[in-house]
Amino acid sequence: MKKILLITVSVLFCWTLSAAEYDYLYRGARPMGMGGAFTAVSDDINALFYNPAGLNKVKKGEGKICILNPDIVLNTAAMNVLGKISGAATKDPIDALTPFIGQNMHAEVGVGMPYWYKKNFAVALMLPNIRNDTNLRRNVAVQAIEKIVADSGLMFGFAHGFMQERLSIGADIKFLVRGAGDTTFDAVQLYTKEAISFRDIGGYGFGVDGDIGATYTFNKVAFFIPTVGLSINNVGATKFPTHFGSNPNTLPEKYRLQRNVSLGSKFELPSYAHFTKWIFAFDVNNLGFGGSMFKKLHLGTEALLFNFFGLRGGINQGYFTFGLTLNIPVMQIDFYTYGEELGDNVGTKGDRRIGVQLSFAW
Repeated sequence: MKKILLITVSVLFCWTLSAAEYDYLYRGARPMGMGGAFTAVSDDINALFYNPAGLNKVKKGEGKICILNPDIVLNTAAMNVLGKISGAATKDPIDALTPFIGQNMHAEVGVGMPYWYKKNFAVALMLPNIRNDTNLRRNVAVQAIEKIVADSGLMFGFAHGFMQERLSIGADIKFLVRGAGDTTFDAVQLYTKEAISFRDIGGYGFGVDGDIGATYTFNKVAFFIPTVGLSINNVGATKFPTHFGSNPNTLPEKYRLQRNVSLGSKFELPSYAHFTKWIFAFDVNNLGFGGSMFKKLHLGTEALLFNFFGLRGGINQGYFTFGLTLNIPVMQIDFYTYGEELGDNVGTKGDRRIGVQLSFAW
Protein backbone atom coordinates (compact mmCIF):
# COMPACT_ATOMS: atom_id res chain seq x y z
CA MET A 1 0.00 0.00 0.00
CA LYS A 2 2.87 2.40 0.77
CA LYS A 3 4.34 1.91 -2.69
CA ILE A 4 0.96 2.30 -4.35
CA LEU A 5 0.48 5.62 -2.54
CA LEU A 6 3.97 6.73 -3.59
CA ILE A 7 3.28 5.87 -7.23
CA THR A 8 -0.02 7.74 -7.08
CA VAL A 9 1.67 10.87 -5.75
CA SER A 10 4.48 10.58 -8.29
CA VAL A 11 2.10 10.18 -11.19
CA LEU A 12 0.22 13.31 -10.19
CA PHE A 13 3.48 15.28 -9.90
CA CYS A 14 4.65 15.17 -13.51
CA TRP A 15 4.93 17.62 -16.38
CA THR A 16 3.73 17.41 -19.96
CA LEU A 17 6.59 18.60 -22.17
CA SER A 18 4.23 19.75 -24.92
CA ALA A 19 2.08 21.77 -22.50
CA ALA A 20 2.06 25.53 -22.90
CA GLU A 21 0.11 26.64 -19.85
CA TYR A 22 0.79 30.16 -18.63
CA ASP A 23 2.54 30.35 -15.28
CA TYR A 24 0.61 31.79 -12.32
CA LEU A 25 0.84 32.20 -8.56
CA TYR A 26 -2.79 31.68 -7.65
CA ARG A 27 -6.18 31.31 -9.30
CA GLY A 28 -9.26 32.10 -7.30
CA ALA A 29 -12.44 30.02 -7.33
CA ARG A 30 -14.55 33.06 -8.14
CA PRO A 31 -12.48 34.33 -11.12
CA MET A 32 -12.10 30.89 -12.68
CA GLY A 33 -15.81 30.17 -12.35
CA MET A 34 -16.44 33.23 -14.51
CA GLY A 35 -13.94 32.41 -17.21
CA GLY A 36 -10.95 34.21 -15.71
CA ALA A 37 -12.44 37.59 -16.72
CA PHE A 38 -11.59 39.51 -13.57
CA THR A 39 -9.37 42.49 -14.42
CA ALA A 40 -12.19 45.03 -14.14
CA VAL A 41 -14.20 43.04 -11.58
CA SER A 42 -11.43 42.62 -8.98
CA ASP A 43 -13.22 43.66 -5.76
CA ASP A 44 -12.18 41.05 -3.18
CA ILE A 45 -9.01 39.30 -2.00
CA ASN A 46 -8.40 38.09 -5.56
CA ALA A 47 -7.37 41.68 -6.32
CA LEU A 48 -3.91 40.74 -5.02
CA PHE A 49 -3.50 38.43 -8.02
CA TYR A 50 -5.61 40.09 -10.73
CA ASN A 51 -5.81 43.89 -10.25
CA PRO A 52 -5.02 45.64 -6.94
CA ALA A 53 -6.96 48.74 -8.02
CA GLY A 54 -10.14 46.79 -7.32
CA LEU A 55 -9.57 47.14 -3.58
CA ASN A 56 -10.94 50.67 -3.89
CA LYS A 57 -14.26 49.18 -5.03
CA VAL A 58 -14.74 47.35 -1.72
CA LYS A 59 -17.47 49.22 0.13
CA LYS A 60 -16.87 50.39 3.67
CA GLY A 61 -17.92 47.73 6.14
CA GLU A 62 -17.88 44.96 3.50
CA GLY A 63 -14.38 43.65 4.08
CA LYS A 64 -13.64 40.10 5.18
CA ILE A 65 -11.31 38.15 7.44
CA CYS A 66 -10.55 34.56 6.47
CA ILE A 67 -8.70 32.13 8.71
CA LEU A 68 -8.71 29.03 6.51
CA ASN A 69 -9.60 28.31 2.87
CA PRO A 70 -8.06 25.09 1.53
CA ASP A 71 -8.81 24.12 -2.05
CA ILE A 72 -8.09 21.30 -4.43
CA VAL A 73 -8.18 21.15 -8.24
CA LEU A 74 -7.99 17.97 -10.33
CA ASN A 75 -8.55 17.41 -13.99
CA THR A 76 -10.64 14.53 -15.25
CA ALA A 77 -7.61 12.44 -16.21
CA ALA A 78 -6.12 12.78 -12.71
CA MET A 79 -9.39 11.65 -11.14
CA ASN A 80 -9.46 8.63 -13.45
CA VAL A 81 -5.88 7.73 -12.46
CA LEU A 82 -6.68 7.96 -8.77
CA GLY A 83 -9.66 5.68 -9.22
CA LYS A 84 -7.69 3.21 -11.33
CA ILE A 85 -4.76 2.95 -8.93
CA SER A 86 -6.95 2.68 -5.84
CA GLY A 87 -8.71 -0.22 -7.50
CA ALA A 88 -5.43 -1.94 -8.31
CA ALA A 89 -4.37 -2.69 -4.74
CA THR A 90 -3.95 -6.39 -5.49
CA LYS A 91 -2.48 -5.90 -8.96
CA ASP A 92 0.63 -4.35 -10.43
CA PRO A 93 0.00 -0.56 -10.17
CA ILE A 94 2.40 0.07 -13.07
CA ASP A 95 0.17 -1.99 -15.37
CA ALA A 96 -2.81 -0.02 -14.08
CA LEU A 97 -1.21 3.19 -15.37
CA THR A 98 -0.64 1.93 -18.92
CA PRO A 99 -4.03 3.17 -20.29
CA PHE A 100 -3.09 6.72 -19.28
CA ILE A 101 0.17 7.00 -21.21
CA GLY A 102 0.19 10.27 -23.14
CA GLN A 103 -2.68 11.84 -21.20
CA ASN A 104 -2.20 15.11 -19.31
CA MET A 105 -3.15 15.05 -15.64
CA HIS A 106 -3.34 18.05 -13.36
CA ALA A 107 -3.35 18.21 -9.56
CA GLU A 108 -3.28 21.36 -7.46
CA VAL A 109 -3.54 21.61 -3.69
CA GLY A 110 -3.72 24.86 -1.75
CA VAL A 111 -3.10 24.51 1.99
CA GLY A 112 -4.83 27.81 2.60
CA MET A 113 -4.45 31.57 2.46
CA PRO A 114 -5.47 33.49 5.60
CA TYR A 115 -6.30 37.05 4.66
CA TRP A 116 -7.90 40.33 5.62
CA TYR A 117 -9.19 42.86 3.17
CA LYS A 118 -11.20 46.03 3.44
CA LYS A 119 -11.63 49.16 1.35
CA ASN A 120 -8.26 50.15 -0.13
CA PHE A 121 -6.19 47.56 1.78
CA ALA A 122 -5.50 43.82 1.82
CA VAL A 123 -2.98 41.49 3.42
CA ALA A 124 -2.67 37.75 2.80
CA LEU A 125 -0.40 34.93 3.85
CA MET A 126 -0.26 32.33 1.11
CA LEU A 127 0.62 28.96 2.57
CA PRO A 128 2.18 26.43 0.17
CA ASN A 129 0.18 26.20 -3.04
CA ILE A 130 1.43 23.15 -4.94
CA ARG A 131 0.80 22.72 -8.66
CA ASN A 132 1.52 19.62 -10.69
CA ASP A 133 0.84 18.44 -14.22
CA THR A 134 1.19 14.87 -15.37
CA ASN A 135 2.19 13.00 -18.46
CA LEU A 136 3.25 9.36 -18.59
CA ARG A 137 5.30 8.15 -21.51
CA ARG A 138 6.63 4.79 -22.61
CA ASN A 139 10.33 4.53 -23.41
CA VAL A 140 10.84 0.76 -23.32
CA ALA A 141 9.07 0.96 -19.92
CA VAL A 142 6.69 3.44 -18.32
CA GLN A 143 8.35 6.73 -17.38
CA ALA A 144 7.04 9.75 -15.49
CA ILE A 145 8.47 13.23 -16.09
CA GLU A 146 7.95 15.06 -12.84
CA LYS A 147 7.72 18.81 -12.32
CA ILE A 148 6.65 20.43 -9.05
CA VAL A 149 6.04 24.11 -8.36
CA ALA A 150 5.18 25.22 -4.82
CA ASP A 151 4.54 28.90 -4.04
CA SER A 152 4.04 30.69 -0.75
CA GLY A 153 4.45 34.24 0.47
CA LEU A 154 3.25 37.36 2.23
CA MET A 155 1.33 39.99 0.22
CA PHE A 156 0.13 43.53 0.85
CA GLY A 157 -2.19 45.50 -1.42
CA PHE A 158 -3.16 49.18 -1.47
CA ALA A 159 -5.55 51.26 -3.56
CA HIS A 160 -6.97 54.77 -3.71
CA GLY A 161 -9.83 56.47 -5.50
CA PHE A 162 -9.79 59.69 -7.49
CA MET A 163 -12.33 61.76 -9.40
CA GLN A 164 -15.12 60.94 -6.96
CA GLU A 165 -14.02 57.30 -6.86
CA ARG A 166 -14.47 56.79 -10.60
CA LEU A 167 -10.76 56.26 -11.10
CA SER A 168 -9.07 53.67 -8.90
CA ILE A 169 -5.34 53.06 -8.79
CA GLY A 170 -3.70 50.28 -6.83
CA ALA A 171 -0.49 48.36 -6.25
CA ASP A 172 0.66 45.38 -4.25
CA ILE A 173 3.96 43.93 -3.10
CA LYS A 174 4.67 40.22 -2.69
CA PHE A 175 7.43 38.53 -0.73
CA LEU A 176 7.55 35.10 -2.30
CA VAL A 177 9.21 31.74 -1.89
CA ARG A 178 9.09 29.33 -4.81
CA GLY A 179 10.21 25.74 -4.69
CA ALA A 180 10.44 24.01 -8.04
CA GLY A 181 12.15 21.20 -9.86
CA ASP A 182 11.75 18.44 -12.39
CA THR A 183 13.10 14.96 -12.92
CA THR A 184 12.23 11.66 -14.61
CA PHE A 185 11.32 8.43 -12.86
CA ASP A 186 11.19 5.09 -14.61
CA ALA A 187 8.92 2.24 -13.56
CA VAL A 188 11.50 0.64 -11.30
CA GLN A 189 12.18 3.89 -9.44
CA LEU A 190 8.48 4.56 -9.04
CA TYR A 191 7.94 1.13 -7.56
CA THR A 192 11.03 0.86 -5.35
CA LYS A 193 11.70 4.42 -4.16
CA GLU A 194 10.77 4.73 -0.50
CA ALA A 195 10.37 8.51 -0.56
CA ILE A 196 10.61 11.43 -2.96
CA SER A 197 12.62 14.31 -1.55
CA PHE A 198 12.05 17.75 -3.03
CA ARG A 199 15.76 18.44 -2.58
CA ASP A 200 16.53 15.66 -5.06
CA ILE A 201 14.73 17.34 -7.92
CA GLY A 202 15.02 21.11 -7.46
CA GLY A 203 15.63 24.04 -5.18
CA TYR A 204 14.07 26.99 -3.43
CA GLY A 205 14.29 30.68 -4.19
CA PHE A 206 13.17 33.93 -2.58
CA GLY A 207 11.99 36.89 -4.61
CA VAL A 208 10.06 40.15 -4.34
CA ASP A 209 7.57 41.26 -6.95
CA GLY A 210 4.37 43.22 -7.32
CA ASP A 211 1.44 44.31 -9.46
CA ILE A 212 0.00 47.67 -10.46
CA GLY A 213 -3.41 48.41 -11.88
CA ALA A 214 -6.19 50.87 -12.54
CA THR A 215 -9.93 50.86 -13.17
CA TYR A 216 -12.31 53.56 -14.37
CA THR A 217 -16.09 53.48 -13.91
CA PHE A 218 -18.30 55.42 -16.32
CA ASN A 219 -21.75 56.87 -15.81
CA LYS A 220 -24.66 54.51 -16.19
CA VAL A 221 -25.35 53.58 -19.80
CA ALA A 222 -28.84 52.19 -20.42
CA PHE A 223 -29.21 49.52 -17.72
CA PHE A 224 -25.50 48.95 -17.08
CA ILE A 225 -22.66 50.62 -15.24
CA PRO A 226 -19.51 50.04 -17.33
CA THR A 227 -15.98 49.76 -15.94
CA VAL A 228 -12.68 49.25 -17.71
CA GLY A 229 -9.49 47.94 -16.12
CA LEU A 230 -5.78 47.58 -16.79
CA SER A 231 -3.25 45.61 -14.76
CA ILE A 232 0.41 44.73 -15.05
CA ASN A 233 1.16 41.68 -12.95
CA ASN A 234 4.59 40.51 -11.80
CA VAL A 235 6.17 43.81 -12.80
CA GLY A 236 9.65 42.70 -11.77
CA ALA A 237 9.36 39.21 -13.30
CA THR A 238 11.47 37.97 -10.39
CA LYS A 239 13.84 35.06 -10.91
CA PHE A 240 13.75 34.08 -7.22
CA PRO A 241 17.51 34.77 -7.10
CA THR A 242 18.09 34.15 -3.39
CA HIS A 243 18.49 30.48 -2.51
CA PHE A 244 18.76 29.18 1.03
CA GLY A 245 18.70 26.03 3.09
CA SER A 246 20.84 22.95 2.61
CA ASN A 247 20.15 22.83 -1.14
CA PRO A 248 22.43 25.31 -2.97
CA ASN A 249 20.62 24.96 -6.29
CA THR A 250 19.25 28.15 -7.80
CA LEU A 251 16.04 28.04 -9.78
CA PRO A 252 16.46 27.91 -13.56
CA GLU A 253 15.26 30.75 -15.77
CA LYS A 254 12.10 28.83 -16.69
CA TYR A 255 10.78 29.21 -13.13
CA ARG A 256 10.87 33.00 -13.00
CA LEU A 257 7.54 34.80 -12.81
CA GLN A 258 6.11 35.96 -16.11
CA ARG A 259 5.16 39.60 -16.52
CA ASN A 260 1.54 39.80 -17.61
CA VAL A 261 -0.49 42.69 -19.04
CA SER A 262 -4.29 42.41 -18.92
CA LEU A 263 -7.11 44.57 -20.23
CA GLY A 264 -10.66 44.09 -19.05
CA SER A 265 -14.17 45.48 -18.97
CA LYS A 266 -17.16 44.96 -16.71
CA PHE A 267 -20.84 45.76 -17.16
CA GLU A 268 -22.82 45.73 -13.92
CA LEU A 269 -26.56 45.49 -13.57
CA PRO A 270 -27.10 46.13 -9.85
CA SER A 271 -30.15 45.19 -7.78
CA TYR A 272 -32.12 43.61 -10.60
CA ALA A 273 -35.15 41.56 -9.51
CA HIS A 274 -33.95 39.28 -6.71
CA PHE A 275 -30.29 39.60 -7.71
CA THR A 276 -28.06 41.62 -5.40
CA LYS A 277 -25.62 42.04 -8.28
CA TRP A 278 -25.36 40.87 -11.87
CA ILE A 279 -22.23 41.48 -13.94
CA PHE A 280 -20.78 40.62 -17.32
CA ALA A 281 -17.02 40.79 -17.95
CA PHE A 282 -14.57 40.52 -20.82
CA ASP A 283 -10.76 40.23 -20.59
CA VAL A 284 -7.72 39.96 -22.81
CA ASN A 285 -4.91 38.53 -20.65
CA ASN A 286 -1.31 37.38 -21.03
CA LEU A 287 -0.51 40.06 -23.58
CA GLY A 288 3.08 39.70 -24.76
CA PHE A 289 3.07 35.92 -24.30
CA GLY A 290 3.10 33.30 -27.03
CA GLY A 291 0.01 31.57 -28.31
CA SER A 292 -2.89 32.79 -30.38
CA MET A 293 -5.02 35.79 -29.39
CA PHE A 294 -8.02 33.49 -28.93
CA LYS A 295 -6.14 31.72 -26.14
CA LYS A 296 -5.94 35.04 -24.28
CA LEU A 297 -9.67 35.82 -24.39
CA HIS A 298 -11.91 35.43 -21.34
CA LEU A 299 -15.66 35.99 -20.97
CA GLY A 300 -17.65 35.71 -17.77
CA THR A 301 -20.83 36.51 -15.90
CA GLU A 302 -21.82 36.41 -12.24
CA ALA A 303 -25.18 36.67 -10.54
CA LEU A 304 -25.52 36.96 -6.75
CA LEU A 305 -28.89 36.06 -5.28
CA PHE A 306 -29.84 37.34 -1.80
CA ASN A 307 -26.13 37.72 -0.90
CA PHE A 308 -25.69 34.04 -0.08
CA PHE A 309 -26.03 32.18 -3.38
CA GLY A 310 -23.92 32.87 -6.46
CA LEU A 311 -23.88 31.49 -9.99
CA ARG A 312 -21.07 32.04 -12.49
CA GLY A 313 -20.31 31.04 -16.02
CA GLY A 314 -18.01 31.97 -18.84
CA ILE A 315 -15.45 31.00 -21.45
CA ASN A 316 -11.78 30.54 -20.62
CA GLN A 317 -9.45 30.12 -23.61
CA GLY A 318 -12.32 28.77 -25.70
CA TYR A 319 -13.68 26.36 -23.04
CA PHE A 320 -16.78 26.87 -20.91
CA THR A 321 -16.55 27.50 -17.17
CA PHE A 322 -19.05 27.25 -14.34
CA GLY A 323 -19.01 28.29 -10.69
CA LEU A 324 -21.34 27.90 -7.75
CA THR A 325 -21.09 29.58 -4.33
CA LEU A 326 -23.01 28.95 -1.15
CA ASN A 327 -22.26 31.60 1.46
CA ILE A 328 -23.57 30.87 4.93
CA PRO A 329 -22.51 32.47 8.23
CA VAL A 330 -18.78 31.88 8.85
CA MET A 331 -18.46 29.34 6.02
CA GLN A 332 -18.41 29.52 2.22
CA ILE A 333 -18.33 26.63 -0.26
CA ASP A 334 -17.18 27.15 -3.84
CA PHE A 335 -17.38 24.66 -6.68
CA TYR A 336 -15.95 25.52 -10.08
CA THR A 337 -14.86 23.95 -13.32
CA TYR A 338 -12.92 25.38 -16.23
CA GLY A 339 -11.03 24.31 -19.32
CA GLU A 340 -7.35 25.16 -19.86
CA GLU A 341 -5.65 25.19 -23.25
CA LEU A 342 -2.27 23.44 -23.08
CA GLY A 343 -1.41 23.98 -26.72
CA ASP A 344 -0.50 27.20 -28.49
CA ASN A 345 -3.90 27.49 -30.17
CA VAL A 346 -7.45 27.11 -28.88
CA GLY A 347 -8.82 23.63 -29.54
CA THR A 348 -5.39 21.99 -29.67
CA LYS A 349 -5.25 20.32 -26.26
CA GLY A 350 -8.04 21.18 -23.86
CA ASP A 351 -7.77 20.22 -20.21
CA ARG A 352 -10.97 20.07 -18.13
CA ARG A 353 -10.45 20.83 -14.43
CA ILE A 354 -12.71 20.73 -11.38
CA GLY A 355 -12.06 22.58 -8.13
CA VAL A 356 -13.59 22.80 -4.67
CA GLN A 357 -12.75 25.35 -1.99
CA LEU A 358 -13.99 25.60 1.58
CA SER A 359 -13.53 28.94 3.36
CA PHE A 360 -14.05 29.94 6.97
CA ALA A 361 -14.43 33.71 7.14
CA TRP A 362 -16.54 36.54 8.44
